[in-house]
Amino acid sequence: MDVRRSNRKGKSPDGALCAPGGSVRRRGRRFCESAGPRRACRQRGACDLPPLHRTKLMKRVLSSWIVVIGLGAVADARQDSSTVRMMLLGDVNLGRKVGQAILKGDTLYPFVNARERLEAVDLVFANLESQLTDQGGETQHPRDNLIFCGPPAGAWTLGRSGLDIVSTANNHAFDYGFKGLHETITALNDAGVALAGTSGAAVRAFPPATIARNGIRFGFLAYTEFVNIKGNWSDHIAVYDSARAADDVQHLRQNVDIVIASYHGGAEYVTRPRSRTLRNLRALASAGADIVVGHHPHVPQGVERRGTSVILYSLGNFVFYQPQHYWTQIGLAAEVTVVKRGDSTRVLEILLHPVAAGLQPGWRISAGALDSLDRRFQSTTSHSVRRDADIFRVDVAN
Repeated sequence: MDVRRSNRKGKSPDGALCAPGGSVRRRGRRFCESAGPRRACRQRGACDLPPLHRTKLMKRVLSSWIVVIGLGAVADARQDSSTVRMMLLGDVNLGRKVGQAILKGDTLYPFVNARERLEAVDLVFANLESQLTDQGGETQHPRDNLIFCGPPAGAWTLGRSGLDIVSTANNHAFDYGFKGLHETITALNDAGVALAGTSGAAVRAFPPATIARNGIRFGFLAYTEFVNIKGNWSDHIAVYDSARAADDVQHLRQNVDIVIASYHGGAEYVTRPRSRTLRNLRALASAGADIVVGHHPHVPQGVERRGTSVILYSLGNFVFYQPQHYWTQIGLAAEVTVVKRGDSTRVLEILLHPVAAGLQPGWRISAGALDSLDRRFQSTTSHSVRRDADIFRVDVAN
């Protein structure tokens, strides 16, 4: 989701000039903001046309839409189906060097190589492993490199790079305390990026994030196994509890078509999940989550099928600079295709795209790394993962 909203002065938060009344960009299309309904500008510069010409243009566009809608109704009558392509990403850290680049005005820095592919799908999710808070220019604690944050502008980095929703439940969710927690939530809300896993209200309630695309309703839940910084955060961060998580999944199941549960936990840098992590991942699947996605190990791990659910043990890193280990520099992005026909919705396909993880992740890794990843899947996964050129296909046959 590429989002750019004007403020009262007619500029977006990154300083870009907007047309009078402001504008919004989503998925490569620009929208004019006005006192009336939002109007789509289908031609370059249409938002800047004089009112009369703009009105004529919109009438032509509206007429075209009426024809398209009419044809679409006929097609729907023939086949009542819809499809959504969703991308699930690994760990995203907008602190440290990435945060400094954003502070200097290079807001698209971390996603410059990945943005085009992310904007090509309908829905993008990631684990946001850094708070987004104003710490006077600090993006890493001066005495502890395991405490870091991104600036609030990082929320616009996410939105303008195609991301729609993030998990904020992880071990870094309280690195800069309540100030960081509240500013993160506010920044994401302002940028139009949905979140799951934390709450600004001290009620120990963590409502799921729900998003509809093409008539398919998606629900996201997020949990963390632990939090690094001690504090009175239990009412604000969704720490995993098996009974509560099962209730959350089952309740959400009644209101959406697809449930995605994010679990942040386990041991770092290990090839396989430990028994406790496996137990928790499987519990989420057994409760009814269609896809369970793991985070925190910082390395790619295997895949498991449990009933009709698919568990992705760990997607590893995405925007995260950890050059000290071989596998921390290779991540996975799961492209999930969901189809709905009538009242039936299912996961049709899961493709695992290898990622060159780091400060500016990209979609190409070496042939040797692909071979290593293939061997890793064959030795660590309990489910069929088949290499197809430079991607990996997960068996999701129901």
